[in-house]
Formats: sequence, structure tokens, C-alpha cells
Amino acid sequence: MTDPSLAAPYGPGVQATPQLAGFWRRFVAYIVDAIVGSIVTLVVDAIPIVHGYGVDAFGASVRESLVGLVVGFVYFSYLWSRNGQTLGYMVVGVRLVRTDGQPVTFLLGMARYLLIYLSFAICLVPAIISAFMIGLDQRKQGIHDLIVGTLVVRV
Repeated sequence: MTDPSLAAPYGPGVQATPQLAGFWRRFVAYIVDAIVGSIVTLVVDAIPIVHGYGVDAFGASVRESLVGLVVGFVYFSYLWSRNGQTLGYMVVGVRLVRTDGQPVTFLLGMARYLLIYLSFAICLVPAIISAFMIGLDQRKQGIHDLIVGTLVVRV
């Protein structure tokens, strides 16, 4: 039996020297998570309509954007802080950890999600730069990973 105190700092199933997740693996995980988030957002956003509260087109668009932001905060922050894996990360076999191998906290997950959200909201330029960084850099970190100090490792 293995002594748990000798376990790798990057979590269960991750090697002592972790193999970092590259662009395509992370891209597929993001697509899966975007689909899950969109479905949850549509369901939550439909609740006022089902109960007979009508809104104009502009109000619906703003409400849907805010609901999507809140759903994203809760979904990503909770799952990243729970076990380092969203549903998309589970599908492709990766985990989010801090650069020292420790688990991600809820607040750190929120900060990371906000940075990703903003990188897409600001004309996609930071998101495109991050994609190149993840694909070409040795540490496979996007701008959001560098700022909050995280790595995406294979499990």
C-alpha cells in the first residue's frame, strides 16, 4: 500500500512531473463545457418566460448574457475547486491545478473564469493570443493561467 503523504502534489492520477495539456485537448474540453453551459443557461433563462413574465428583445438579450455569466461563474468555479475538473476536462482527461500542484480554490476559479470571459469579450484578441501561447509555449499556459498561476495537466 502506498503512503498518501508521498502522493504527487498535482492530485490523484497525475504524475510527479505532470504532462501538460495542449491546445487541442483544452479546446475540446472548452467546447464540451460551452455546450453544457449553454444548455443550463437556456433552461435557467426560460424560467421567467414559462411563468408568464414577458420581456422585450433587448431585455431578453441582457438577461441571457447575465444568466450565462452567472452560470459560468458557478459551473467553472465550483467544479475547478471541487476536483480540478469540469465535465469537459473529465471527458478529455485533464485537471486544473495551481503551479505548485495544490488544488484551485473557488475564488481562484472565479478569477480564472472572469479572465477567460473577458478575453472573449474584448474582441477575441486576448483569447487568440492565449490560444497561441497554449499551443506553442513549453508551459502551455494562456494569459489567464499566467495571471492566476494555474496549469492544466493530464491525468
